[in-house]
Amino acid sequence: MELKNKVVFITGSSDGIGKEAAISFAKEGSKIIITYNGNKKGGEDVLNECKKHTEAILLHLDVTDNESIKKCVEDLMKKFGEIDILVNNAGIVSRKNFLEQDKNEIDSQIDVNLKGLMKVTHEVLPHLLKKKGGMILNLASGAAKNGFPGLVTYCASKFGVRGFTRALAKELPERIKIYSINPGRIATKISDFDGTPIKDLVSVIIKTAKEELNVESGGDVDTFWERNKIFASNNI
Repeated sequence: MELKNKVVFITGSSDGIGKEAAISFAKEGSKIIITYNGNKKGGEDVLNECKKHTEAILLHLDVTDNESIKKCVEDLMKKFGEIDILVNNAGIVSRKNFLEQDKNEIDSQIDVNLKGLMKVTHEVLPHLLKKKGGMILNLASGAAKNGFPGLVTYCASKFGVRGFTRALAKELPERIKIYSINPGRIATKISDFDGTPIKDLVSVIIKTAKEELNVESGGDVDTFWERNKIFASNNI
């Protein structure tokens, strides 16, 4: 897929992976919808960087709030009139053993990582169907394929993302693609900035959007280190 002039909607893009993805898509000539929840200043910084390369707007989005999701999509449609690529990036984690997590910590991880992703997709999908084409990139995790102590709820939410991706792919027409991107440990706030550089993951996100990887819709794009390079594999 040629990314120039494609309209790309990225959740959680005021910082971290979403920020770098927004800037990278902007450099490809895509039109960018940057979203923030609490970090408006970060979103404004990303907006200014993206505007050096392309058209971009900044919108508020709380993926746990139905009205916020609806308004965000309405506003981006007023601006651009269409959506080509949805990048479901927003996510949170609580690093505690399961019994040490309170009910609110359990709720928030499921609400943001799984339910929020599903609800944003639910709001965007009619526009992709009307356009008869498009792509959904779901940022899952290596924790969507393996269980880790201290990440029980997070793993559950991300396993859910992969299940959602696989099942929805079977309902979608051929011209709408959906993928789970499963990074290992990435150097973000969630990991205390320890892990693979964000730019290496974002390069895989861009390659997936361009359909340069041999991955079936509904499948996994797994990233891992080997000789200081990052690769993708299709494990559907």
